[in-house]
Formats: sequence, structure tokens, C-alpha cells
Amino acid sequence: MSIFDRLFRIGKAEANAAIDKLEDPAKMAEQILRELRSNYQQAIQGEAEIKALALQHRASELKARNTASEWEKKTNELLDRIESKQLDEAKGNELATKAAEAHQAAENEANQYAKMAEKEESAVAVMDLKIKQIRDQIAETESRAQLIQSRAKTAEVSERINKTMSSVDTDGLMATLNRMDQKASAQEFRAAAYAQIDDATMSAEQEINKVLGTGQQSNALEAIKAKRTKLLN
Repeated sequence: MSIFDRLFRIGKAEANAAIDKLEDPAKMAEQILRELRSNYQQAIQGEAEIKALALQHRASELKARNTASEWEKKTNELLDRIESKQLDEAKGNELATKAAEAHQAAENEANQYAKMAEKEESAVAVMDLKIKQIRDQIAETESRAQLIQSRAKTAEVSERINKTMSSVDTDGLMATLNRMDQKASAQEFRAAAYAQIDDATMSAEQEINKVLGTGQQSNALEAIKAKRTKLLN
């Protein structure tokens, strides 16, 4: 394999990868739906134009056949006059021949219009099937587009959440939380230790008063209360 072939393949692969990144599933589904609807409208318009031509050619056929009938009637009338001696035979045959030729020309014209109309009607029948297929494809695409949009939205939200969660150092956060818990416990233990140290440095009297709930402050209060009682008596 030449270097140019390899470079071409590498470039092609990179281009395909870039296109894949640009292709949004929901947007692409909507684009496909728009294209199908556009094709449907074009098919409907084309079918209408062909139907119009078929109707026009059928009308022209009918007109030509009416003309042919009129010329056939005139031909028969000329032949009747020749047979009844109302018209010179030579002159009558000449006129009858011209009328018959006009009849044949009108018949040929009518047949041509009929053939064109038949082809157009056949084309319309085929287009009817194609249009039905496109209509069915549109219905299917609408349903699939809704599912794709829903799936794409769910995937987008999930991807964003997972990407956010993947960037969070959960282990580190929990480790920090554990350290804070340990520090709080250590502070509680130190506070309890200081309380025990305070109890150890109290005198016997202080310790007894603490246990009994008595002290200088309470004795002083009792003295004032006793003095107030004496004054009132």
C-alpha cells in the first residue's frame, strides 16, 4: 500500500469520525422526517399534474370521437343521397371520400389521446403506491423520531450527570469527613480530660460542696434570708 493510500484512508477515517460527532440523533431524525415530508409533497404535486394531463387527454379524446361520429354521420348521409339519386354519384363519392377521411383522421386523433391518457393513468396508479409508501414511512419515522428524541435526551442527561459524578473525588470527600469526625471526637475527649483535671485539683471541701450542692454562695444566701426573717418578726 502506497503512502498516499494510507494517508487517504487516515483522512477518510478522521472525516467519518468528525461527521459522527456532528450527527445529533434527534436532529438527524427531524431532518429525515422533513425530507420525507418534502418528498411526499413533491409526489402529490407530480401526481396531480399527471392526473390533470390524463383528464385533459380524455377530454380531447372525447371531443375527437364526437368529431369522428359527426363525419361518419355525414359520410352516411352522402352515401344515402347517392343511393337515392339525390346526389350525383361522382360528386357524391368525392365528398363522401373526404368525409370518410375526416372521420378516420378524427378516430386516429382520438386513439392517440386515448393511448396518452392510458399511460398517464398507469403512471398515476404507480405513483399512488409510491405515495402510500412514503406516507407509511412518514408515520413510522414520526414514531421513531419521538423515541430517538426521548432516548437522546435521557442519554444526554445521564451522560452529564455521570460526567459530573466521575469528576467528584468521592473517596477523598469521605476521607476528609472521617478526619473531621476524628477531630471532633478528639476535641470531646480533651474537654472531658480538662474536666477531670479540674476535679482533681479541687480541695476536699470544694469536692464535698460540689457533691452536696452547697458552697459559700449558697451559705451567704441562707444568711441573708435568715436576717430578713428576724427583721420581719
